[in-house]
Amino acid sequence: MSLYKSILLAIFVSLSAHVYAEGCLNNLPQSIRSAVEQDNWTILQPQDLAGTDLKLWKVNHPGECPGIASGDFYPKGKPAFLVALIHRDQTQASDQRNMLEKLTLIYFKKDQPVTEVIVSPTQVDAPFVVWKLRPGHYMGIDGTRASISRDSFIYERPAGSANQFYYDGTRLKSFVISR
Repeated sequence: MSLYKSILLAIFVSLSAHVYAEGCLNNLPQSIRSAVEQDNWTILQPQDLAGTDLKLWKVNHPGECPGIASGDFYPKGKPAFLVALIHRDQTQASDQRNMLEKLTLIYFKKDQPVTEVIVSPTQVDAPFVVWKLRPGHYMGIDGTRASISRDSFIYERPAGSANQFYYDGTRLKSFVISR
C-alpha cells in the first residue's frame, strides 16, 4: 500500500471513530453534557471499552451508548438520564488502570438539569456500562426478588459483575444480578 493510501485510510478510520462516538451522544441534550462534562470528566463511549467488554456490549446492546441510559428512573415520574462518566489520569492517558468512574442521575427541574451522584467516583481498571430495564419482576443471585413498577437500570462491567438499581418510591435500592 502506498504512503498516500495509508494516510487516507488512517484519516477515514479516525473520522469514522469520531462520527460513531458523536453519534452515541446525539440524543443527549447539550444542557446535560454541559452539566456533567466538567473537570476532565467525560461520558463513557464505545471506544473507551476494550477487548471482551467491547465485543459483549456490541452484541448485547447494538447501537446503544454504554455511558447513557434514559427513562423513568426518578421517583417523581420525571424523565431522567443516567450518565457513566470517566476521568483518566492525564499524566498516563493510555493507562486504563488509572481511571476514575462515577454514575450520575440527571433530571430537569424548572428546565434546568439537576445532578445526583448514584455511584461515587471509584478507581476502576475497566469502565462499567449503564443500560435500562423496563418495569417487571426481577431476581438477584442471592434470591432477592423485586417487583419494580418504573424503569430500573443495570450498572455493570460487561464481562464481570452487575448490579440492578431501582427506586422503590422513596429511595434508591440495588441488588446483585450476576458475578
